Amino acid sequence: MKNKWFWVWLSTLAIPVFSLIVVQIDTNSGASIGGGGYDLGPFLYSWLLIIVTGVWSLCTLVTALILRDRAAKIRALGLTAMGSITFVTVLLLYQNNLS
Repeated sequence: MKNKWFWVWLSTLAIPVFSLIVVQIDTNSGASIGGGGYDLGPFLYSWLLIIVTGVWSLCTLVTALILRDRAAKIRALGLTAMGSITFVTVLLLYQNNLS
């Protein structure tokens, strides 16, 4: 049961991150978000990606601080580390889209 929650937490990070990265891959130059001659898609999706990974990491950290079971606390801290690494990686990769 405890491993089930680990995979649930991990999937709540992986699915949105994967989806937001896939959405940013430009396969065609069709209609854009924002209209006119500019595309707000990379800007919006990059910020959404940063927000999702940041909030997820904070939630896992709070969960790790609340839990009393030592093994569950260590798993939650591991998830926090994964979320933080994902956050920093996404921030470095998509920093040009954020302004």
